[in-house]
Amino acid sequence: MSTRKGIDVYNGTGKVDWLLVKEAGYDFAMIKSSEGHTLADQSMSENLTKAAVAGLHTGVYHWLHAVTTEEAAKEAVFFLNVVRGCKMEYPVALDVEQDTILRLPRDQLTDIVMAWCNQVQQAGYYVAVYANLNVLRNHLDWSRIKQFDLWLAQYHTQMSNEFPASIWQHSNTGRVPGVKNGTGDVDLNLSFKDYPEIIRRGGFNNFPATAPPVQTDSPLSLDTRSKDMSPGEIYTVLARCKEKPEVTVTGRDVIQASEPRLDAKGRGWLIDVTALKPPVRHAHIQVRSKEETANCNFNVL
Repeated sequence: MSTRKGIDVYNGTGKVDWLLVKEAGYDFAMIKSSEGHTLADQSMSENLTKAAVAGLHTGVYHWLHAVTTEEAAKEAVFFLNVVRGCKMEYPVALDVEQDTILRLPRDQLTDIVMAWCNQVQQAGYYVAVYANLNVLRNHLDWSRIKQFDLWLAQYHTQMSNEFPASIWQHSNTGRVPGVKNGTGDVDLNLSFKDYPEIIRRGGFNNFPATAPPVQTDSPLSLDTRSKDMSPGEIYTVLARCKEKPEVTVTGRDVIQASEPRLDAKGRGWLIDVTALKPPVRHAHIQVRSKEETANCNFNVL
């Protein structure tokens, strides 16, 4: 899938001309839904509707204030009420940047983030975590958080490979036609996953579930044997097998591989492979199910 361009907006952004945004080449929008357990963004419904009518894919984000897991649960309930019935083809993201929560010990903040994410995920939503490098390095336990997609805030010309991001917010000073008359600061994003396909097929975010059980009893096979990639690109490998496979990476400084997840069409298991560093580097994954193995080579150019 090619990289998609997007913006994120909130009530303070003002009225957005979503047709102009679409005509300028943007494909998706992350729209603020809420913060804490009492504040709903008054422009969310209008932005979701008008962005979708203009042809953009949409997701939402919630600004975290909780300092205990009990407060995180209240925020999750509040968020779920705000977005009830909304169909979104991009993730619902938890924004972790409020000063007060960054004063908490790392384990405590990680517990809070996990509590919100797990509760929202269990309600049927596709969850991501929004954070910058400082938060990821110093305030969260990445070994626990990494099960959720990462929306990375890093304002730079090149995305860091330290944490594999599925969405990259690369600027907070963009100019976009249709937003603030094209003259005010706008957050700019790039996404590297085919979220509309993943979310619709998986039945997340209020779309009907369509995932059948895995039907294949055939010998293990992969849908590709070799793939050329660019740094930051994410490629999803389909492993055709019934039992959940084990994945071994050779070349961890070149690629990272996700835990296998069930394919919504019942074809097997999906493995997201993220390309890391240039120049030309070579790596491969070995996929093992029962007594069978298969390999896929990756060239990061």
